[in-house]
Amino acid sequence: MFRENKHVSICLLCTIIFSLWYWYSSSFIFIRNDSIDQPIKRPLNTTFIHLNGNVKTIGNVKQMFVINLPYREDRRIGSIGLFQKLNFDAFIVPAYSINSPEIRSRIHLTRKNSIRLVEIACWASHIQLWLEIASSANDNTWILIFEDDIDLELSTYDILQSFPSHLWTSPDIIQLGYCGNAPGRLIYTGLQDYRLHQAKHPGCTHAYAIRSSSARKLLSFLSIPLKPIDDAIIDFVDDKQLLVYSIHPPLAIQQVNTSARRADVSPVRSRFMYQIKTWTNFIFDTWTGAEIGRQLKNSTLAQVNLVQANQWRIQHESQIWKRNLSQ
Repeated sequence: MFRENKHVSICLLCTIIFSLWYWYSSSFIFIRNDSIDQPIKRPLNTTFIHLNGNVKTIGNVKQMFVINLPYREDRRIGSIGLFQKLNFDAFIVPAYSINSPEIRSRIHLTRKNSIRLVEIACWASHIQLWLEIASSANDNTWILIFEDDIDLELSTYDILQSFPSHLWTSPDIIQLGYCGNAPGRLIYTGLQDYRLHQAKHPGCTHAYAIRSSSARKLLSFLSIPLKPIDDAIIDFVDDKQLLVYSIHPPLAIQQVNTSARRADVSPVRSRFMYQIKTWTNFIFDTWTGAEIGRQLKNSTLAQVNLVQANQWRIQHESQIWKRNLSQ
């Protein structure tokens, strides 16, 4: 009896010791990882792919950037064709992936927060460009940021150019894309009846303009990614810390993922689940009064020669793009 109780006591003691060791180790790892988060830096100009177009400025916008993962040649080809068709002077910038050291070093953030590694990679890909524009001495300098899975209205330049310069002095961000966003207060009606509204629920980052002072503000708000970047922006809008305008109908839409490879930032496990997500979003958007805008009046991508775009890509890309890194 004594021996049996002794065995039980030893087992219990071992269990307590193991539990304490596991708790201590987990806490230690969390602190250790948190202390060595690798910094997100401004992108190196040497890694840019320069699409040398004649349209270098639009309104107050002085530069345009496209975020693209080096291994996603399919999306890069589409982006090259798209911006060459519009004759936009733009730079393709390498995005962060879930395997980037800067992202892996932040894996501890996924343990206690509602964020995944792919969402941290999205955060970092945009943060790097905010750092780029935040260095501008002019508080009213604007840049356009696009993700690589978009289509643009063929008249995008004319529409943006039709907005008076004073409209660029108030907002922090101007959304070009459809975000399931119900239009708020009407700000301005421009060319071809494209309207600028105060955004109520701007839940997307695939096409937007941001100014330098606003980039510095967001860098202070989002120095640590605790939730998806678009959800955080919605919170700041609700708290009146950010003023966002949105264009209706949209000048940019995201393309359905037709590649054999899954979407990078928001992977969908199956076509059935994609349909469920689409219908859920449709019901929510209808209920909130959003203007459903998933088609363009005149698609630019529909007029792009992808063969020529691919030939241009092969001739002009180098360094990180040539290595065709996998996720």
